[in-house]
Amino acid sequence: MSYSRKSSLPVLAALLLTGTALPAGAQQADPTFPGLVLSHGDLFTNEVGTVMGVTVANNTAATVGSVGVSCAFTARGKPAGSAGTTIYNIVAGATGQDRVNLMGPRADAATCAITSTGAPLN
Repeated sequence: MSYSRKSSLPVLAALLLTGTALPAGAQQADPTFPGLVLSHGDLFTNEVGTVMGVTVANNTAATVGSVGVSCAFTARGKPAGSAGTTIYNIVAGATGQDRVNLMGPRADAATCAITSTGAPLN
């Protein structure tokens, strides 16, 4: 599944940080969003649907105003739906967190990606 990405070239230039080590167990950062590392937790299901925690580590020298995260969920290897979230104001060196809620289907796997970033408001 492909995701569209919003252009944030000024933000990307401010976020560039070289030589950053990735935390153990973290997913590889998307080269489109250098310095940001997306990780996700376990899936939980109930009668309402599927919930999964996501975190974005900001390994840059600047605050990121917003980070869009989109997840594609599957059940038994077949597409079950997609959902996303936006994590706001991740300070340099900190980690932001939220949950992605897929309403309806009970998924057993998910693939997530950072889809956009935004500059801080001030």
